[in-house]
Amino acid sequence: MIDFLKKYTFPIGLKKSLKAGVKRYSPGYADAEKILIFFTSEGNQKIVLVRSLINKLEKEGKKVSCFYLLLQDEDKPDVHLDEGMKRLTKEDFSMFGEILEPGIRELLHEEFDYFIHADTECSIYSDLILAQSRAKCRIGKYFEGHEAEYDLMIKIGDDKKVNYLLQQIYHYAKAL
Repeated sequence: MIDFLKKYTFPIGLKKSLKAGVKRYSPGYADAEKILIFFTSEGNQKIVLVRSLINKLEKEGKKVSCFYLLLQDEDKPDVHLDEGMKRLTKEDFSMFGEILEPGIRELLHEEFDYFIHADTECSIYSDLILAQSRAKCRIGKYFEGHEAEYDLMIKIGDDKKVNYLLQQIYHYAKAL
C-alpha cells in the first residue's frame, strides 16, 4: 500500500525539491576537491566498477564519498564489498520523497564539487536524490526529459554498459 501511495506522492516531493534550487556551476576538474558518487546497486560487479573509479579519483587527490540505492535484496553486495559506502533503501524515503536516512541526508546537504550519477537507467528515486543534492555540478547519463536535473549529461548508446558510462564520465569530467 505504501509503495502505491508513493507512486503518486513522490512527483509532488520532486517538484518541491527542484524549486528549492541551489547555485550550480561546473568547477574545473583541477579545482574540484570533493566528489559524491551515487548509483543503484545491481550486484557485485557494479560496485567493483564504481570502486575502481573511486580509487582513480582518490589517487588524483580528490576526496570521494559514495552511496548506493538498494531496491531489491538480490542486488545486495557481498559482505565488505561496499565498505566505506553508505546504503539507502526504498524505506528511507518519506511519503513525499524526502530522504529520512540521516547519513545520506547529511551527504546531500554538503557542497560537493561534482555529483556523479553512475546509472544507465533513471528512476523516481534517483530523480529525488539529484533534486535534493547541493552539489555544484551534477554529471550522469543523458536521460530525455531529465535535463533540469543535470549539468553535464553524457549520451551513450542503450547497448553500452556501466563500465563504458564510467569511462565517459571520467573523461568528460577531466575535460571541465
